[in-house]
Amino acid sequence: MRHRTLSLMLPALAAFTALALTGCAGFDAASKTVAPTKASLSGIKGLVHGGQNPISYASLQVYQAGTTGYGTGATPLIPSGSYFAGGASGCVPSQTQTCYSGVVTDGGGNFNITGDYSCTLGKELYITATGGNPGAGTNNASVLMAGIGLCDNLANVQDLLINEVTTVGTVWALAPFMNDSYSASTQTGYVNIGTSSTNTTGLQQAFADINTLVNYVTGSSPGPAPGSQATVPAGTTVPSQEIYALADVLAACVNTTGSGSCTSLFGYTTVNSVAPTDTVGAALNMATNPSASGNATNILQLGAAQAPFATSFTAANDLTLAVTYTGSGINTPSALAVDGSGNIWIANAGGNSVTELAHNGTPVGNSPFTAGSISAPTALAIDTSGDVWIANGNSTLTELSSAGANMNSSPFSGGGLNGPVSIAFDGLGNAWIANYTGNSVSEFSSTGTAISPATTGYTATGLSNPIGVAVNNH
Repeated sequence: MRHRTLSLMLPALAAFTALALTGCAGFDAASKTVAPTKASLSGIKGLVHGGQNPISYASLQVYQAGTTGYGTGATPLIPSGSYFAGGASGCVPSQTQTCYSGVVTDGGGNFNITGDYSCTLGKELYITATGGNPGAGTNNASVLMAGIGLCDNLANVQDLLINEVTTVGTVWALAPFMNDSYSASTQTGYVNIGTSSTNTTGLQQAFADINTLVNYVTGSSPGPAPGSQATVPAGTTVPSQEIYALADVLAACVNTTGSGSCTSLFGYTTVNSVAPTDTVGAALNMATNPSASGNATNILQLGAAQAPFATSFTAANDLTLAVTYTGSGINTPSALAVDGSGNIWIANAGGNSVTELAHNGTPVGNSPFTAGSISAPTALAIDTSGDVWIANGNSTLTELSSAGANMNSSPFSGGGLNGPVSIAFDGLGNAWIANYTGNSVSEFSSTGTAISPATTGYTATGLSNPIGVAVNNH
């Protein structure tokens, strides 16, 4: 609250100062414009499905992800209220009528969020559909969701199809930022998504991952094809068959009244003796514990009977979702590292180059890079300045800038380099290299000057064929 008060007071002080300096001519209210900080949720509409069946009278809520900690701080944007089935307000619970909170789907699973609600620009949004009737009767254990993305981009959001596929894609992408506090028995709590104030970029990239895994407009996988607004790069292989298999598992629970398949699913996805009580909770436990205590194949079999989403994925050792990238100069990759922007750098032993990919798998700049006489690279690391250091198979070191340009007239040699296979940096920015062939460790300054002995590097009793190096800065 102190931050908000300060941000409101500072413009007022600035305006007062300008008036004092310029006299009456400085008082020109008509010329002042204030940048908007909110956007309307109007236009967000769509369908909620359990498998291929519409879910009627499910409660919809749009949340704004938090920035005060992981799995916390999310803000519901639609005030709670009581409604009759069909949307009329003023419902009072009784034995003859059922009440629903907030925005609800109609009898055909349709919903429409009006302009009465708004979000804060720069914040990530997600939507949940809780409870409702998929045809068999009301199922309070049914929670489905979809990640929408930045509030700023709502004008580009089309109709949504919220189903088990969008739920799988959203949960697996956002799992590191999620906490499910919803209780099916009391119908309280909600799916809480948040990040630390220093990792908003990480959350944005996780939301972008949703668009790689699934398409929230069609409720299918993979995400939008190349050429559409949210592009899945060419050469990207999304595990769509596994996503559909997991969606079938959730659908087996969603399309019930909360028993039967739900009981089995919650049992198989129990973690630390605590069983989930809703489908998002079960999905989150699978995403964060992919081996599912050895129950992966048993879990997949839960969806075999209904299988509203056709799939050939029927058995697995674990339930990890892995996206595969090819092309972009990737050739016999031998090492990788992630820079401060979330871009991925890959050493190509077979291509005498390094590839830089954006978080979504798109090549960055003129990647792949070959500057600095890169030769059969065996290791790669990024220093605190963002420069990329590559250990070469010919016992030299290459240093590249974050843009892929050669730095400090690399490649560097000497310092006992002999079969380098691993790189780490100390608190002074010096590079330490493990030499597998030389049975030694080399040290170079941040500018590429050899510090360790020229011929032997650093040796020690028992140091033999080292394959890794790490620095304890304490």
